[in-house]
Amino acid sequence: MSKAGQLVAVVLFFVLAAKAGSTCPVILVNGAGESNTFSITFRNAGKLPIRRLEFNCNLVPAKMHQSQAIPCYEDNALFFTGTEYTVRYPYPGGIPKPILVSLKSVTSADGYIWKPSRRQACRVLHIVPVRTRNSMMKLHP
Repeated sequence: MSKAGQLVAVVLFFVLAAKAGSTCPVILVNGAGESNTFSITFRNAGKLPIRRLEFNCNLVPAKMHQSQAIPCYEDNALFFTGTEYTVRYPYPGGIPKPILVSLKSVTSADGYIWKPSRRQACRVLHIVPVRTRNSMMKLHP
């Protein structure tokens, strides 16, 4: 193999290894349950801006059917590297319930789609809605 061929092979190996990195490109920082929505705060820890982001949002207990998953995604987005962002989603049926949130997929600006594998454990958020004065009044008449 020529030196140019070896160089191409080495560069290709490092590019593929960088794309299949073992760290999550998005760090889930915090989650908060509000009266009619829940919010997810995250940081882009990758090297490129993110143009699409999808979370797994499931009601607790986690043994729900797939049809009862909450749609949590940001299409046509632009999340820059190193910046924290907060997104909000409504509760299903408008009723606050505990939710588990994890990272499902990340599409970077170059079109690469990253999905976590079993060996790439990303942080999971457990969001519990805050008790409002009205809900406490309903619990304790």
